[in-house]
Amino acid sequence: MRITKKQGGIIGGVVAVVLIAAAIGVHAHYQNRWYPGSTFNKVDVSGMTYEESVKKVKKSIDSYKLKIKGRNKGQEMISGKEIDLAFTSEEKVKEAYDAQHKKSVFSAFFGGSKTNVTAVTLSEKKLNKKLKQSVLVKGNDSYKITKPVDATITYDTNKKYGVIQKEDKGNYLNRKEFYNATKRSVESLSKTLNLTDEKNNPDVYVKPGLYHDDEQLKQMQTTYNEYLFHFIQWDMGNGVKETLGPDALKDCITVNTKKRTVKLSQAKVEKWLESFCLKYKTQGIARTFKTHSGKKIKVSGGDYGWRIDYDKVIAQTMKALKKAPEESAIKAYEKDPSKENEQALLTSLKPVYSHKGYRMDYTNKQNDWDTQNYSEVDLSAQEVFVYKKGKLVFSTTCITGKATPDRITRTGVYDIKEKKLTKTLTGADYSVPTRYWTRIMWTGTGYHYSSRGDWGSWSPTYYKTNGSHGCVNLTLSDARSVYNLTKIGDPVFIHY
Repeated sequence: MRITKKQGGIIGGVVAVVLIAAAIGVHAHYQNRWYPGSTFNKVDVSGMTYEESVKKVKKSIDSYKLKIKGRNKGQEMISGKEIDLAFTSEEKVKEAYDAQHKKSVFSAFFGGSKTNVTAVTLSEKKLNKKLKQSVLVKGNDSYKITKPVDATITYDTNKKYGVIQKEDKGNYLNRKEFYNATKRSVESLSKTLNLTDEKNNPDVYVKPGLYHDDEQLKQMQTTYNEYLFHFIQWDMGNGVKETLGPDALKDCITVNTKKRTVKLSQAKVEKWLESFCLKYKTQGIARTFKTHSGKKIKVSGGDYGWRIDYDKVIAQTMKALKKAPEESAIKAYEKDPSKENEQALLTSLKPVYSHKGYRMDYTNKQNDWDTQNYSEVDLSAQEVFVYKKGKLVFSTTCITGKATPDRITRTGVYDIKEKKLTKTLTGADYSVPTRYWTRIMWTGTGYHYSSRGDWGSWSPTYYKTNGSHGCVNLTLSDARSVYNLTKIGDPVFIHY
């Protein structure tokens, strides 16, 4: 049906009348009421009279309780009465009400600012005291307070490599932020405060310094495993091998999450190497020895035996550890820590000895000497005995060091270190040329000829007052015999 111009005018007039009437009705309704969107501390008072709104807010304050939810199922409840929560002066509220009604009600419908009135007061001192005593701050037997722990790199004993250990956020509160968040909730008369809501309360808990998805941590993991993935193996002989591998190296790697560093501790590597060296050291141990008289005694001390060169082993080990393995070998081992993949990470070394014995007996260390070829110095008898192929082939008297701390001949098991037909022996108060020098100790003790003129006064106790400076003095012919019958490396047992 076609609407005529006259009919259109009538319809438009009717619509206008209706709209005007509606506007008048809205104005009339809100003349003595809060405009839409009005709140007192988030309590909706839209459409209420001033008196109704005040009554509602006061009632909310009187029964107010805030339930705080923390991490690890921690909870705290605060009532308004505990912190002197009260309605503020009505003067400010009335000012907001009057200011609102100076504007058209339609401003609340079409983008005008909403009225949000602060209508409560509280005792900040009491709130602060309440929060300090809160279980969320102090903890108790059933709710433990734990500080945050950074994500880090740890050794996985099953996977055999370093993995990223996720951070522990803990439940240690930032007290200032905790207080501010609680105060805001109380002032807005909110019924709950969720501290675990990181979107609205991002800083209420103290945070870890490093998170598991941090790129720096991933690079630290790479560095960790480059140090870790070494298998350094020493072939000790007789099928015995010693290996420094990840299980030991993990204790030598220091991860510092604050400084974002991963370092190989040389001191800790050296500690492991020290144990390794001592394991195969036989110098100074007690050895059971049958003397010329047939009596079995134990002789300890001296420098005979095996000794790994500690400094050189440290150098060769650190050189191997500072060389990063091939990336493909690392990835293969991470995927499958098998013996086959371990071989690709293996560095084979030979032990470097500063001193060697005759043999290495891994079940009984004292069996490291040549039991068929050796010499014996009996200090009590003042005699020397030389054995070849298991038999006594020579014996003679001698004069050893004078019985004073600076001249005594030291007991122990040593070896022949040097042989010279002539040598000049020097000390603080002497310089004596001699012959048939057969060195026993690097400190200067050895078998040698002494031209002393008191051989006719010899007795088993003569050395106590007229002894040498530590050497084993012999006559010319005896010195020659000892020189010819011994060889470098032969054990020398010196005992009382």
